[in-house]
Amino acid sequence: MEDAELVGGVLLDAADPKRAADHLAKLLLTRDSGRLTASQFGLDPDLVEVLRARMASDTERIVAACRSGAAWVLGRRSVGADETWELVGSLPGGTPLPEGIHRTTGETLIQLVAQAQRTLRIAVPFIDRPGLSYLADALAAATTRGVTVDILLPTRSTHADDALHYLADTIRQCGATDRVRVLRLYPDAPWSHLKVVTSDSNAAYIGSANITGAGIAGSNLELGVLVHGPTVRVVEKMIDLYRQG
Repeated sequence: MEDAELVGGVLLDAADPKRAADHLAKLLLTRDSGRLTASQFGLDPDLVEVLRARMASDTERIVAACRSGAAWVLGRRSVGADETWELVGSLPGGTPLPEGIHRTTGETLIQLVAQAQRTLRIAVPFIDRPGLSYLADALAAATTRGVTVDILLPTRSTHADDALHYLADTIRQCGATDRVRVLRLYPDAPWSHLKVVTSDSNAAYIGSANITGAGIAGSNLELGVLVHGPTVRVVEKMIDLYRQG
């Protein structure tokens, strides 16, 4: 490990890395262990001793390492963490999305279906034929790739049966019907108001939109997030809490 990175590890939590680096250099250049002083400066005394043993009394090396260590910390902090989510939205009438939103609800859902290789989970309280028609062909294609599609049956959606019959017809024509499961909630389950689509337990839409024409590409104002990473498994646990099968 380079001196800069090693010193950077000691300075990583310091509020002011440059000032902490100055204090660290003074500590390393004294014979006294300075454990109490190190703690007062917010430095780990044991790590300071590791540096002292490594650098001995090499003044030039110590000064250079502390300076470059502070720069290492500041550089690390200047690099933003990779986003694990992004905003998704829809506006009525083809109104342009505001700056900062780059995906519409419909294209986001289609992308999740199209990229799936193993599983798709859909849980929304309302489904209708116009909404499901946006996804039907992509869902059929997914089943031919061996993707299992689980749909949590909406219990209060008056148009869900018609929409699901339409999907079944589409998949019979160009998909694999045995890859689709319509799941029910236990009779005493709370009403599921979740609006979620997950793909391969690694990506998910979580938002306000139902799988309806108005929700995906109609007159509604919708906002949600596209989430990536292990958090999606937590989302799926929510879906599974009260479902049968």
